[in-house]
Amino acid sequence: MIDRVIALGEKKISIIIPAYNVEKYIAKCLDSVINQSYKNLDIVVVDDGSKDGTGDIIDNYATKDNRIRAVHQPNGGLPNARNTGMKYANGDYIMFLDSDDWIEPTCCKIIISEMQKDEADLIFFEYYKEYKNKTVQMRTYPHEKLIYNKDGKQEFFLYDMRTITAWGKIYSAKILHKCEYNESLRTAEDVEFNYRIYDRVNKAVYIQTPLLHYRILEQSAIHGYDSQIKDKLEPVLECLSDWLSMSMPFHEEAYYSFKAIAFLLVCQNGICLNKQLSFWQKRKRISDLKQDLTYKDLFSNLGCVKIPKSRKLIIIFEKMSWPSLIVLVITLKQWREKRN
Repeated sequence: MIDRVIALGEKKISIIIPAYNVEKYIAKCLDSVINQSYKNLDIVVVDDGSKDGTGDIIDNYATKDNRIRAVHQPNGGLPNARNTGMKYANGDYIMFLDSDDWIEPTCCKIIISEMQKDEADLIFFEYYKEYKNKTVQMRTYPHEKLIYNKDGKQEFFLYDMRTITAWGKIYSAKILHKCEYNESLRTAEDVEFNYRIYDRVNKAVYIQTPLLHYRILEQSAIHGYDSQIKDKLEPVLECLSDWLSMSMPFHEEAYYSFKAIAFLLVCQNGICLNKQLSFWQKRKRISDLKQDLTYKDLFSNLGCVKIPKSRKLIIIFEKMSWPSLIVLVITLKQWREKRN
């Protein structure tokens, strides 16, 4: 058992790691956490009913480091596992980490310093995309640091779809109080969760420092073909439609930005990645989406869509009735990613 010397009054970070059948990756993830230069950590690892050796690996690490708490439960899905982690977490700050990813040795030291210096509720940080044969450093914004004040200067769009994931940020525990993930959602649960949380944020900070390594797995939920993606996204849009009715600042931009991303995911993961469809079949299905009741209002609200121009262009292609271009652009994108 390893004991760590913690300075008096030092704030604690809870790191919540949901884990399901990740015996190939969990050790690298946990090594990156226990070897942080910042030591005052509460590490909650939720084994969500794994059927491989994941649970044993977690237990082994817990016997060696008393900051790790291994929680074993029947499989309840990712939102449920994160909720379990939050019930056990006792830190002043909370961070979610996927079990196939890992963080830089100075990650916690840097983000808690920024958190305290700026008295922020939320810190966003950059990451590396880890492809099979390549590492790419990501830059959401061309600035080293940006600040969002709810009632003051806002240097970035808080509800940006590029920073809406559960990972890549640290929360003040107080803004997560009595807030849970919606366990009925089968995808994009982090979007719905974060939109609700962001309404509680008074101050947020973005830093350009890459502190996380995000592993790209072809079989993951957002990178592979999913015949049910449209059906999975519709309940999320329904939840956000209810949230939109609250009519708070930025809600309309946030809602239509996510609807645009949902449309892109349906085109990419639900249509273009279907190897059983011909080019013309893909073209027709994308063309039909324009009249779909779920997405019909998107094309008349493009002014509210705050996503990168390259992605927004695909929405414009649909509005202009150019589905062939959408199929070609997505196919080219997938070909380039496979080369990585």
